[in-house]
Amino acid sequence: MAQQQHFDILAEGTASWNRWRSQNRHLSPDLSGADLSGRDLRDADLSGARLSRATLVGADLRNADLRNADLRGADLSLADLSGVELSKSAIDINTRYADVRGCDIGVNGLYSPQTDSAALMRLDPPGNSMQGSNAEAVIESLKHARKLHTFSMILAGIGLLFIVIRPKSITLPYLAGSFKFDDLSYAFLAALLSTGLLRLVATFIDSALQGARYLNDRRSAMTVGHFPWMLSKYEHDPAVRRQSKLLRFFMSFHPMVYLYFFVKWDSLVQGDWAGVVSHYHELPVILGEWLLPVFYVALFRLCLGIFRLSEGFQKPILFDTLTERERRTDMERLAHAVETQAAEIAALTRLMRSEKQDAPPTSSPS
Repeated sequence: MAQQQHFDILAEGTASWNRWRSQNRHLSPDLSGADLSGRDLRDADLSGARLSRATLVGADLRNADLRNADLRGADLSLADLSGVELSKSAIDINTRYADVRGCDIGVNGLYSPQTDSAALMRLDPPGNSMQGSNAEAVIESLKHARKLHTFSMILAGIGLLFIVIRPKSITLPYLAGSFKFDDLSYAFLAALLSTGLLRLVATFIDSALQGARYLNDRRSAMTVGHFPWMLSKYEHDPAVRRQSKLLRFFMSFHPMVYLYFFVKWDSLVQGDWAGVVSHYHELPVILGEWLLPVFYVALFRLCLGIFRLSEGFQKPILFDTLTERERRTDMERLAHAVETQAAEIAALTRLMRSEKQDAPPTSSPS
């Protein structure tokens, strides 16, 4: 819980709080678990403060300094974060920030456009979660999902050929020969296969989305955000976003094409419900009365789940500019150290060679 002294000072107002902070820079304020709902905390210096599990619902945090703050488990819902400084502050999966104002919500945290700073997911998740910052693992999950989803779409494409060309049967090859299918048999088999395939697709997309929450650098954001698959590709432009949403909808719900084969459409168009029901009952008993409804309920739920997961990727993967700048500085220092070491080794090598050349030749014993 929050230290009562710190809470009492903050209750006196922002001016008293900031004056106390300037006189006690060596202290890290402990406001963990404090109820600060609706408080006026404009311009408050909360840098380095422990705000884990604090309630900040509706708080006014405009222009507040939250650098290095611990926001794990805090509730920032409805808070005004306009102009807030968030560099190097940490959140976790329990941090709530629904409907915050003044900040953009990303896959992995919050971003303040006015200060170009971000509060990102803490990089040390629980040891039993098997999570962490690994862009390559996210990409691998997306590759598996794309491959399986493409196969499911090929099955739906063949079903669409049945609708357009209307062949009596179609022959599909397999390792030892080939199979012949009529339209009803193919639609049932394709619906069954799509159910299993899309279950795996949903698992891989969800794994990729969960992994993306722990990414925290520019390279990872670019790598994952521009992965060439419409279901996971982030679109920033509003006009392109609308087109992307429509395309992702059709990509997600492509198995619904199989419904065409199990409905008597001429009777449906004429309003002949008796004919529609009669056609349904004429289907094979197991197919029509039991398996078909189960498959389509499962398929629809899977398609809806995949569409919602694709919506999760329409938030940006964030990175903190200050952290990126320092990371580049560290790399520059390392590169400079390596270059300096290499130059010293080269100079030492040249010195040893010159000494060897200047040394007098040794005479052999007579």
